[in-house]
Amino acid sequence: PQDGEEEIIDWETFNQILEMDEEDDHEFSISIMQNYFEQAVAKFKEMDAALCKKDLASLSSLGHFLKGSSAALGIQKVQHSCERMQHYGKLRDEDAGTDLSPADALAKISALLAVVKVQHYAAEKWLKDYFKTKFGEEV
Repeated sequence: PQDGEEEIIDWETFNQILEMDEEDDHEFSISIMQNYFEQAVAKFKEMDAALCKKDLASLSSLGHFLKGSSAALGIQKVQHSCERMQHYGKLRDEDAGTDLSPADALAKISALLAVVKVQHYAAEKWLKDYFKTKFGEEV
């Protein structure tokens, strides 16, 4: 790994996914990645809609869902941001150890959602480049 990659990908988890592939076939891991990318885009749309409605419970739930999917693949920056969103949706800032007002929680989620989308697309690019370079396969 090069500098910065550890922050995007948890190698231990990612390697466990790769170990599930057949020896010369990466269909399994590629399929999982493609499904994740599609799922994340759909969840981002749901998050945008929930943010417009100021629906903190849905934002917390969506953050929890995407946190789990990201953790399962080792996409740790997205995982950690989604965990923050999950807490903000429950009016809690765990980093600061404080409760939030609904207005503060929505402001934090709004800013965080922009960040998590950037993190997602950085991870997607990294993973696509990894599969292309390492295995000569498109994701």
